[in-house]
Amino acid sequence: MKTFAFVNLSVDSGYYGVNHGIAYLVPVVRRHSFEVALLNIVDEISAEDFRRRIERLSPAVVAFSCTSLQVKYLKKYSEAIEKCPDTLLVAGGVGPTLEPERILLETSVDGVAIGEGETPLDLLLQTIKEGGDHFRTRGFYWKRDGTIEKTEIPPFISDLSQLDHPDYSVFEKNVVQPASSLNVIISRGCPHSCNYCSNKATRSAYPSAKGYFRVPPVEHAMGLLGDLVRQYPGTAYIDFEDDLLIARKQWFLSFASEYRRRIGLPYRVAVRTECLDEDIVEALKGSGCDVVFMGLESGNETFRKKVLNRHHSNEEMVEKAKMIKRAGIKLFTFNVFGFPFETEKNLQETVKLNKRIESDCGACSFFYPLPGTELHRMCKKHNLLKSEEAGGVPSNFNERPVIRMTPAHEKKVIRAQKQLLSYFYWQDLKYEHGRFCSTHSWPRAAVNLVRLVGPYLLKKVSSPYKKNSLYRRVMDSKLRLALWRLLFRRAHRPGSRN
Repeated sequence: MKTFAFVNLSVDSGYYGVNHGIAYLVPVVRRHSFEVALLNIVDEISAEDFRRRIERLSPAVVAFSCTSLQVKYLKKYSEAIEKCPDTLLVAGGVGPTLEPERILLETSVDGVAIGEGETPLDLLLQTIKEGGDHFRTRGFYWKRDGTIEKTEIPPFISDLSQLDHPDYSVFEKNVVQPASSLNVIISRGCPHSCNYCSNKATRSAYPSAKGYFRVPPVEHAMGLLGDLVRQYPGTAYIDFEDDLLIARKQWFLSFASEYRRRIGLPYRVAVRTECLDEDIVEALKGSGCDVVFMGLESGNETFRKKVLNRHHSNEEMVEKAKMIKRAGIKLFTFNVFGFPFETEKNLQETVKLNKRIESDCGACSFFYPLPGTELHRMCKKHNLLKSEEAGGVPSNFNERPVIRMTPAHEKKVIRAQKQLLSYFYWQDLKYEHGRFCSTHSWPRAAVNLVRLVGPYLLKKVSSPYKKNSLYRRVMDSKLRLALWRLLFRRAHRPGSRN
């Protein structure tokens, strides 16, 4: 049996969960009688080490999946195996879809799958099975004799119930189910067109983008979730990593009702200001949602509308935040610093708006100009893009500002990020400790407070090496495990204080 090797490139990315795209493609590969292997690269390894790992597998096809921030590793690792005999190298995912020609010219892959991979990959493997010319496979850009050949892009699959359930078995269990939580995606795309997001650019790769945002029939979604919960016993929580599961109100209300009845696990989900109303919030709360992720992005209303193409007002955001908090749902906000033409005043407005809506926790990353987006074109027009050769492109959104700015402003951007992250840390601590105290006795509450504050203090007083070394010793000790079991033992009866 031939081997098909997926390579998930997520080196120093800040995200170490599953690659949902690969999980949805595994059933496609197995349907063509290939053995499936996965290299999940989250820490940089040498080109020689990568080549040896691939040679041990002897794959007929190596398929890389990556974002734009991982292209330098795609180049490194594809070059390491370009001379492997009888091995076809292809790439897919958001990064290659946004820049297919650059990928083919600058790396050693033979082809790039455009858009969602189910149809192109199915066609490719069928062609290989029949001994046909893979350069004619639809849904790919190919490199042949130094030139790029473009094939017809087939339409995306509009009915998601036609897809097989994702197969996460190629990933290690602790990646699929970290801390008893299961990360899933059941929808495709987003109906909105933010100027910094890849969604609009990705759907524009198709001849027609009509109907690109899709949700599955509720019955299909319930079957998918039920199968995954059965496959991963011990699942206590579901993290929906969909872009915007609540976008279609009537669908979500039906979904929430069935989810509560048939799945019944607490969950987290992304929301958007314009999509929230009392009905949606009530459905979220009633179906078990205890955390929502909301994009705040920038606290300046005019900047948000004109530069980011997000048209809700600050007052609307404040009102929707109140709805969420009245329902007892934890509010997590996404924020971005380092946008083009962002001022110091804009930075502080973002901090102030988070405080005004009383975010319970959140994330704050640095802007990255994704190719194909409106802000990438703006940055290119105004010469704000840094060259990759000069070390201007990090592997993640959290390391440092990416576009050109004065050293003084860069310091202000970094300072504002630290300020907001510190606020989120203490807000989260207050929220989590308050919830813990409501159901536990004061001795356990005291131990819990130490557990919450400990990592923050270690970060402040220790070097990274000492902090990590001490943290590992504490977390791996038998004493810690015993205290953990005692502290977080479930109550024997509802409402009891432990």
